[in-house]
Amino acid sequence: MENEKPNIFYHGSPNRDLEELAPQGKSFRKLGEGAQLYACPDIAGATLFLETMYDDESMKGDIEGTYCFVIANKEKFLAKDKGGTIYVLPDANFTCDPDEWQKEWTTKESVKPTHKIHFDSALRAMIENGVKVYFTDQETFDTRIKGKNDNLSFSYLENELGLVAEK
Repeated sequence: MENEKPNIFYHGSPNRDLEELAPQGKSFRKLGEGAQLYACPDIAGATLFLETMYDDESMKGDIEGTYCFVIANKEKFLAKDKGGTIYVLPDANFTCDPDEWQKEWTTKESVKPTHKIHFDSALRAMIENGVKVYFTDQETFDTRIKGKNDNLSFSYLENELGLVAEK
């Protein structure tokens, strides 16, 4: 099923004062993909990228149509949480790869934001925009969550692992 293309896009970043967003040389998805600028079709998805946690410490995505962020070390996350900015972007030839996450759009063009939304806390921004945020310990994350992106459910996180979404 092809995504309907939005008219505006949202890019989350811990960097607060960007005047233009440029494609980055490091590919996060496919080898040889080249420089891409990533954006989401909604603010909630963009809030997932206000933080600077790495894949061995966190997992982000969507489960059952709701954005989800699982973090292995609450203290480390909270110590690093300085908020960030959601950049509202016009369409700049953004496309959505049907083989990738369907809430992620990319372009190879630089884009000037139409406006910026600042947040003092990435955690608060996520929660206020409907993201379910869970904290767990590193061992549980490594052995029971990491690598299971396509097989995660809220039932598994909450009922089997006993995690509680932050409020």
